[in-house]
Amino acid sequence: MMTKIIDRCLALDARATDVYNLLAEKGGDRNIRNFWLQIAKNNELHLVYWNQLRTWAETGYLDNIFEDSGKVLEDLDTLETRIDSLTSQAKQVVDLEKAFALAFKLEFYLLHPIFEQLLQYQQSLAEKSPETVGYDRHVNLLFEGLYEHDLVTMELELLGETLHRLWQENRKMAILSNTDELTGVLNRRGLFNAMRHLAHLTQRNRNTAGVLMIDIDHFKQINDTCGHQYGDQVLQYVAATIRDNIRASDVIGRYGGEEFLVFLSTVDPDALKDVAEKIRLAVASGDGVDQPVTISIGGASGRIGKHVDQSLQLLIQVADKNLYQAKAEGRNRIKV
Repeated sequence: MMTKIIDRCLALDARATDVYNLLAEKGGDRNIRNFWLQIAKNNELHLVYWNQLRTWAETGYLDNIFEDSGKVLEDLDTLETRIDSLTSQAKQVVDLEKAFALAFKLEFYLLHPIFEQLLQYQQSLAEKSPETVGYDRHVNLLFEGLYEHDLVTMELELLGETLHRLWQENRKMAILSNTDELTGVLNRRGLFNAMRHLAHLTQRNRNTAGVLMIDIDHFKQINDTCGHQYGDQVLQYVAATIRDNIRASDVIGRYGGEEFLVFLSTVDPDALKDVAEKIRLAVASGDGVDQPVTISIGGASGRIGKHVDQSLQLLIQVADKNLYQAKAEGRNRIKV
């Protein structure tokens, strides 16, 4: 299903490039033609995202990240109809002001949250970000073209501002769908999406993966004694401290309540204990909270087998068992 969704997104973005090329054909003087050709070229760079996502989906690295894939495809059908209509209109456009209005309308259609959610996912997991043009720069080019050709009207300016605001809102929604709002790390859904992708890479490269299950000691007592607002500060502090003490290639997520999970796609089994101890000591240093905070950590490492989800669940189960033992032995310690 994900391959089908990504194929549709890729096709729609490719049609948008065709629209800009059509506007270039109808552009008139050379400056205007070159302007639309530049917009088309910038839009074409977005296809790099879709091709990478498609490769992930084809090879099984990308699970379905949408709750209702059927609804997503229905929305894409609607967008296809609307962009087809704009393509027909672009063939007839001779007035430059109408051309800009058509371009802003096209960008409005391409601001569907589906696009932003997929692009945020790609950017968060790409080993190396592809050379692309950011959306803000893309729309700014349209604004610059308006002023350059003295076409600024209240209607076009309002439409452009609305587009930019909508893009910001969509971006915020896409980020929040995979992020824990309180701590800023991945939520459970985002965490498992990221882990599955990285686990496939680990499997392909025949590396050893690691999991750390981290629990804040006596968190209920912290809430009861100091209040839930302070408890929230502790959660934020622990999340930030963990994030600061792992590699950029590792992922951290809020597993639930006061529990966090770290997935290390490549780690030496002996080094996993060192990483856990580094995190434990950093949290216990108390640099950022008023009261002492300690954590217990359970860890596990191993190869990712043929069945990726099963391998991940096994690592989590072992790490969770070790966490339970660390807490039973007195807390503020690690068990790997």
